Amino acid sequence: MEESKKIAEEEEKWLLGTETGRERKDRFESDAGIGLKSLYTPNDVKGVDYLRDIGFPGQPPYTRGVYPNMYRGRLWTIRMFSGFGTPEETNQRWKMLHEEGETGFSAAVDSLTFAGVDPDDPIDWLEAEVGKEGVPLYSIRGMESLVEGLPIDDMSVALVVEPLTSAAVTSMYFNVARERGIPMDRLRGTTQNDILTMTIGYVPWHPLGPDDLLKLACDLIEYCTPMGEAPKWNPVNFTCYNYREGGIDAVQEIAFGLANAVAHIDELLSRGWKIDDFAFRLAFHLAAQKDFFEEIAKYRAARRLWYRLMTERYKAEDPVSKQFRFHVQTAGSSLSAQQPMVNIMRTAYQGLEAVLGGCQSLHTNSFDEAVCLPTEEAVLLAVRTQQLMREETGVADVIDPLGGSYYVEAMTGELEHRIWEYFEKIEDAGGIVEALKSGWLYKEMNKAFDRRRKAVESGEEKVIGVNCYTMEEEEPHPPFRTNPEAARIEIERLEKLRAERDSARVNKLLDGLKKVCETRENVMPVMMDLTREGATIGEITNTFRDMWGLWDVPMMG
Repeated sequence: MEESKKIAEEEEKWLLGTETGRERKDRFESDAGIGLKSLYTPNDVKGVDYLRDIGFPGQPPYTRGVYPNMYRGRLWTIRMFSGFGTPEETNQRWKMLHEEGETGFSAAVDSLTFAGVDPDDPIDWLEAEVGKEGVPLYSIRGMESLVEGLPIDDMSVALVVEPLTSAAVTSMYFNVARERGIPMDRLRGTTQNDILTMTIGYVPWHPLGPDDLLKLACDLIEYCTPMGEAPKWNPVNFTCYNYREGGIDAVQEIAFGLANAVAHIDELLSRGWKIDDFAFRLAFHLAAQKDFFEEIAKYRAARRLWYRLMTERYKAEDPVSKQFRFHVQTAGSSLSAQQPMVNIMRTAYQGLEAVLGGCQSLHTNSFDEAVCLPTEEAVLLAVRTQQLMREETGVADVIDPLGGSYYVEAMTGELEHRIWEYFEKIEDAGGIVEALKSGWLYKEMNKAFDRRRKAVESGEEKVIGVNCYTMEEEEPHPPFRTNPEAARIEIERLEKLRAERDSARVNKLLDGLKKVCETRENVMPVMMDLTREGATIGEITNTFRDMWGLWDVPMMG
């Protein structure tokens, strides 16, 4: 107490002695609106109990990391988000990345795969979408081509698909592994499978309602429990990154993710599962935005809050259930088409946030992503950015090196408090599913987007090349062009599949899927049969739409 009083007195003297110095702003605050002091001292963390609130890596409350030795034992996975053109072209990109040091694959799918639409559906403009924003995976034949010659028995694969098509695409991958003689219990990877990305992050054509999406998401989680078919597969990745890209702040990002997880947990508990049966398979995908220290503190606060949620509300007993594991992607929304080479530095700093915050895997954006899909040169540089952090900086040699910083610990505590308050606001709105149905979440997203847009337009939020340090004439960066023949190739692939498959068998299985939809049993067993027999993504998803109907999205609340 005496020391605290002495520090406060000396701090007051110091402040009085610096009053004549002008500051750049009337008020300094973090991206989430947290007021920032000019200096942090031990008095700013005097309420922190080290063993209770911080602890040691691999021990509760996991503030300093989920593993005892973190990167001193195993470095984070370099997992680049990629996909374009045809499965064969994406396969070549994956092989290049693997040869250059990538340690995990990630399949970004095109918008038709995401929305569950076949490219030969009779809508004129669909063909233009094939392979434009990701890899087309309309049937098991595309999946076979995607992973041809790749060591999927040794490397983990992330499938970036949502509940509308996650069961279908994941079952394609599982069936391809079986074809190659790889036991299901050896497969490692993740399916995104996030109902919020399917709704607030990206609203596809002809969407299902939140209740039906939640049911499909939880079906896959059930299928991948330790007692299920794929015990090492992470069947959901709550993609807070996608919500954050819409303009929300760090507080909302984590609160949305926690509330989303709670909806899935409660659904699975209602099915008779126990929390320790599945909680350790729940993973998160977070953003690395541009407020350096706030983002690092956000990761630390998220680990602490997950521990609190698992112990206080759900009474989890298995330590692994209490560990918040997450992938990080640097912020696509921070990239600028103007002066795109500046994006290299943005990505490097954001990647450093993720590593100092203790991520398990990392995607670093390519500098040209604000202009086009990444070129080979740009994506290779993004991989080298991570390798430089690993090999040349020393940041992986000490666990949680910013732990104990007065500023970082104070920010971690403040974020923890604010995130929990916002999480409770979501619960007061009825939880994630009800907040989607009422439009409450859309209102929150719209407010956040408008706030961010106005800050950039007014110049309050500085963006180099956009509203400051602009250049009148710039050398245009040559954009990457996807294969103009992708639609023809994929339609021919489907025509060949339909000619070769046993269509009577497929139709019988689709009838079986209708019955499963009626009884609301788990769709995965029949899904495995369907994709193995050659059912297409459109045929499967249209069955869901026929049985459950479409959702009128309350975009304006």
